[in-house]
Amino acid sequence: MTSTRLPGKILKEVCGRTLLDYHTSRLLHSRLIDRLVIATTENSSDDRIEDFCQARDIACVRGSESDVLGRYFTAIEKFPAEIIVRVTSDCPLIDPELMDQVIGYFLDHRDRYDYVTLDDKNFPRGLDVEVFTREALTKACHHGQAPHEREHVTPYIYRQNSEFRCGVFPSNEESGHHRWCVDEAADFDLVSRILRAFGGRDDFSWRDCLKLFDENPEWLDINHDIRQKTLFE
Repeated sequence: MTSTRLPGKILKEVCGRTLLDYHTSRLLHSRLIDRLVIATTENSSDDRIEDFCQARDIACVRGSESDVLGRYFTAIEKFPAEIIVRVTSDCPLIDPELMDQVIGYFLDHRDRYDYVTLDDKNFPRGLDVEVFTREALTKACHHGQAPHEREHVTPYIYRQNSEFRCGVFPSNEESGHHRWCVDEAADFDLVSRILRAFGGRDDFSWRDCLKLFDENPEWLDINHDIRQKTLFE
């Protein structure tokens, strides 16, 4: 809720639904996740997020605003899991089928990888998925102490010369020029147009979104100039 670029973004509404509602509803279409857990902050401004979770019977843990990694570790302590799938709440167009493909790839290559992610050169920013082991998260939590490691959860795992076996979901897609996450007002403008085009439904695919851009090519210009925030900002 305390986003510096677009405060309260995940509770902004489109077609009578919050972005958080779209996000969680789409995630629950996944065939491979066993439990959805929201790891939010202890700030009073995020009480509304916990209320949202309670109303929809979604698990919720709370912790330090700056220590997102610590929140993830709290989540696996409270809700034990051997495999963790990380997505971020500023991605209301997250695609459950694509997410399942990444999870499936990880499961099929457990002997090869401790961590697998999408390549943002292949897929739109806003479909981001990371899959990794409990062991990797535990080591990251105990040994990753740099501020960017605590804030962004997985840098300790995928850093250069990492002790973990890291891989990228294989794909020949060429859609990395799209930006569908919500970080600034222009992002919200674009995502709102996409959601309104589907009439407030949440059962569309990321390829359905691409078709909208074929029909409305000018939409690419809406947030084209936004620079992606780096780990060290």
